[in-house]
Amino acid sequence: MGMDKKIVPAVPSMTYQELFKKDKKSIATEFEAILIKEVLKEAFKPVLEGKSFDTRLYYDSFLENISKKLAEAGGIGIARFVLENLKDGKNP
Repeated sequence: MGMDKKIVPAVPSMTYQELFKKDKKSIATEFEAILIKEVLKEAFKPVLEGKSFDTRLYYDSFLENISKKLAEAGGIGIARFVLENLKDGKNP
C-alpha cells in the first residue's frame, strides 16, 4: 500500500512593497514594538549583568512580548507619527 503524497508548490511570499501597501498600520506598529524593545533592553542591562544565558534569553523573550503588547495598545505614538507622515509615494 503506497502512500501518495501531493506536492504543493509554495506560494511566493509578498515583496516588501506589496506588504507595505497591504497593511501600513501593522508595519508601523511592528516598527514601534522594535523601538520599544530596544529602549527596554537598555533599561534592563543593569538587571541582567552577570546573569546566565538562560535568564537573559528569558528576559529577551519577555521584553519582546511586552513591547509588542505596548505597541498594539497604542504605544508611545511612534506608529501614529509614522502613519501620519507617510506619503504613499506621492510627490508633495
